[in-house]
Amino acid sequence: MSSGWTLVGDPDEFVGGEEFLLGRAATNLPLLIALSAVRRPGGGAPPLFGWWTGPEGMVGGAFVRPSFGPLLLGDMPVEAAAALPGYLDDAPHAWEGRSDVVEAFASECPGQPVGHRSRLHRLETLQPYSTPDGFARPATSADHDLLDRWYEAVTRGHGSPGAVAGRLASGDLHLWETGGRVVAVAGHGPRFGSAVRLDPIYTAYEHRGYGYATALVAAVTRSLLTNGATEVVHVTTPANPAAHQRLGFQPVADYVTYSRAA
Repeated sequence: MSSGWTLVGDPDEFVGGEEFLLGRAATNLPLLIALSAVRRPGGGAPPLFGWWTGPEGMVGGAFVRPSFGPLLLGDMPVEAAAALPGYLDDAPHAWEGRSDVVEAFASECPGQPVGHRSRLHRLETLQPYSTPDGFARPATSADHDLLDRWYEAVTRGHGSPGAVAGRLASGDLHLWETGGRVVAVAGHGPRFGSAVRLDPIYTAYEHRGYGYATALVAAVTRSLLTNGATEVVHVTTPANPAAHQRLGFQPVADYVTYSRAA
């Protein structure tokens, strides 16, 4: 088997790449989520998928270019990222992934960083945490209006319509309640392999500093582990490095988005 990139347009032909991503699901969840989405009917540009075969004949990297949004670069050697632009018919308008991989891609496809860097954290061992007043509970349809206001505040009005209703229907949002008031929300995405990403994590401004979100994250994480997840991750900005380190989350890598130079 020769080394280099193999590109396909059909997700059902992306078997080698998907197996690679599932084997490293914790650091490739955006690609697995995008792959799941393109298998559902929808418009947009034709998707594209690819996997990198190293000199030893083993799959060592993968990417997903969904119908909408940036090219998603998964785990791969930097030399694979630098080689990828030469295999593409058209340069992407934007690409994102681990910072060293994105920068290697940009060495052959000039671009510039946009937005903020993010930092992926992975749970090592869940640590005991002193619980503040209150309790965790699942979010219900009765919480929709409050959560919708919080979502609008976080996304500054640029979120997807119906996002809160969809998350409530999926049952993956949980709340911390104290004194009859909901003060924090934490949720998680779908599980791929044994990996799950926590998102969102939010505390109402006037209730910050009491440890409510940390306690809620601990409760949600414990439930995920009990139900079979072995890798739990969450994302912060580098400016907020210790968000949940007290629970046992440790930094893995920084991620960035680049936009093609004009």
